Amino acid sequence: MTSRRAGRPMAALRPDLPPARRSFAAELRRRRAESGLTLRSLALATGLSPASLSRVFNGERLVSEAQLRLVASFLGLAEDDTKALELRLRQAYAEDQATTSGEPAGPSGLHDHLLVLQEEAGLSLREIARRLAAAGTPLGKSTIERALRSPDPALPQALQVAHALIGTLPEAERGPAVEGVLRAAAPPAARDDAPPAVRPISRWSPFDLDVHPAAPLSGTAAEPALSGYVPRAHDRALARVVSAAAEGNSRLAVLVGSSSTGKTRACWEAVKSLAPKGWHLWHPCDPTRAEAALRGIEDVRPHTVVWLDESQHYLGRPRHGERLAAALHDLLGRPERGPVLVLGTLWPEYARAFTDPPAPGAPDPRRRVRELLAGHLIAVPDSFDQDALASARALARHGDAPLSEALAWSRGGRVPQLLAAAPELLRRYSTATPPARALLAAAIDARRCGTGPALPLAFLTEAALGYLSDAEYDGLSGDWADRAVAEATAPVHGRMAPLSPVRSHPGTEAPGRQRADAPGGLTLRLTDYLAQMGRRTRRTQFPPASFWHAAYDHLPAPDLFALSTVAFKSARLEWANHLVRRAADLGGDVVQGTAVLYREAALTERAGDRDGAERLYEQAAEAGDPLALFRLAQTYERAGAVERVERLARSAADAEGFQPLTDAALRERQGDSTGAELLYRRAAEDGDPHALFRLVRMREREGDLAGAERAALKAADMGYAWLLNVPVRWPNGLDPDGAATPPSPDPEADDG
Repeated sequence: MTSRRAGRPMAALRPDLPPARRSFAAELRRRRAESGLTLRSLALATGLSPASLSRVFNGERLVSEAQLRLVASFLGLAEDDTKALELRLRQAYAEDQATTSGEPAGPSGLHDHLLVLQEEAGLSLREIARRLAAAGTPLGKSTIERALRSPDPALPQALQVAHALIGTLPEAERGPAVEGVLRAAAPPAARDDAPPAVRPISRWSPFDLDVHPAAPLSGTAAEPALSGYVPRAHDRALARVVSAAAEGNSRLAVLVGSSSTGKTRACWEAVKSLAPKGWHLWHPCDPTRAEAALRGIEDVRPHTVVWLDESQHYLGRPRHGERLAAALHDLLGRPERGPVLVLGTLWPEYARAFTDPPAPGAPDPRRRVRELLAGHLIAVPDSFDQDALASARALARHGDAPLSEALAWSRGGRVPQLLAAAPELLRRYSTATPPARALLAAAIDARRCGTGPALPLAFLTEAALGYLSDAEYDGLSGDWADRAVAEATAPVHGRMAPLSPVRSHPGTEAPGRQRADAPGGLTLRLTDYLAQMGRRTRRTQFPPASFWHAAYDHLPAPDLFALSTVAFKSARLEWANHLVRRAADLGGDVVQGTAVLYREAALTERAGDRDGAERLYEQAAEAGDPLALFRLAQTYERAGAVERVERLARSAADAEGFQPLTDAALRERQGDSTGAELLYRRAAEDGDPHALFRLVRMREREGDLAGAERAALKAADMGYAWLLNVPVRWPNGLDPDGAATPPSPDPEADDG
């Protein structure tokens, strides 16, 4: 449930805002006040940052129409109210285009963040002063007010106020709030395309330092974001090094771990404690990392963090590595130049190459590097242990969406790898070449239709052909399959790839399923993250004919049974029959799972116990048995009990997590069919079976048979054909492309 903590009223709109922009912001503020949502809870719901939303509600910034519709949906606005807001937004954009003076300057981003924090905390100036005094950093009310109104000239006091306000937030929200304040505290010059290499730590973004952003599975985040942080053993070791530096002692630490195990994030979390103490951070990287480091190392001042992420680029250069190691050794060993903190990261193979001594009598090209690193390496494990997993689950329970999804879809505790790889996996899928994207789409459809994880390459390449346009198909090269597989199996961060070759140990496969590496070709596995993403993005798409042909030819019996169920629920009756027969031919058990319940119901009905049979049919339907669903829906249709069919539709929608269509039903009862249809259509676009059912009924009632057929076909594509009286609507079912299947030819007619 969305948080609705009361907060302080927002500051008044600036009087110099242009009229249309002011009108838009005022109406948006009114709607938010009616909803009771705080800016932070609205930000969590929409994926927009609190600072961005603050600027929108203050009239400092305009959003896109798509973003406005997203905000409006979480504010609970009706379609007419949303359209009225869109009109105000367009007027504001038109006003901007007609204005030659440009965008109003407005307050800084830090001002926006402090306003959001004060609203969330609900604290008066007196209460803020009391908190600061209790923390041992007292400020007067007038100083606090100046820090809130004009934070940039009073940056130290503004950061003190921010710290007090952040302390009132739920624990899961504090980390992102700190990140936002630190980023906003940087002046505009520090966020230009070419930022200075040495800056106060508070003016660095973690993403400028190559910390991987996390992307929620929904993919709605408008700006890079970090998940909550889970400290582990290496963080405690690193904290001791940082504490020693803070106490005036120059120190070096290099974190060693595989790709995307959290090394760079750990360094970032560690150095944040130095920001309030006035430390700077130097990130040498131009023209090359090693050259920049050698060129600038003599200029390093006390209280500076030297950031050497991916240290192999600094220490592994043939001409520069030894010289830089000697210079770093000198920097760390001269008290008058300290304190400084040198932080680096390395993969294990680089650490071994830098620290293993040469063979007796062999040259020693890395002596200075080896001496520098000796005793300063901190190991970072590949996965979360049980304590870390418990901490991560606690953060996830408090609303950390990236961590929640990483916990759900990572394997063996490899949470950091999934957090780092998720955005790149999504990018790889969305920007893949047509053949590779077709391969991935076929794999996604197979997994969402219930197959096992091991997918034969022969199945994927044959299925992929139907996902290509005519032009894409005509442009295929002779080695297109090899190229597509190479692209789809290339790893991203943490050695994860969209598709990965799989091997199984002998004797571990279930009966009826071939070993993954059995003779007959390569078998691939789709990463769980893309499989889950595909369940949403492709849920309204029915696989093409090539998919079903390839499945018939290459998949084992358990997969064929799963696919036959999907085909049957989608009114692809011919393919459902073909796949069941093929599975039986391969030795599969025809009576599986919920089919046992259905068979028991049929036997009970045959024995004359209709009430008992209906109860069993309902149990089988609740368990998802397709035959039971069809039978119940058709029985209700024949009896004229449309409301019972609709109850089945509502149950299906509830099972999929869709919200009840209360507003749409109310409008329909009040005679507002246009408004009701708009709401039904919006829900139907997301695949809500109840909305699809209502759309079909409404359009049939209004005589729009073509519109009813389109909605019915969409419902069938998504597996809800059983709601639509298939024997009457499509007596022979549907082909994969949605065309009605023609009657089978009469063999006796051929004989005549």
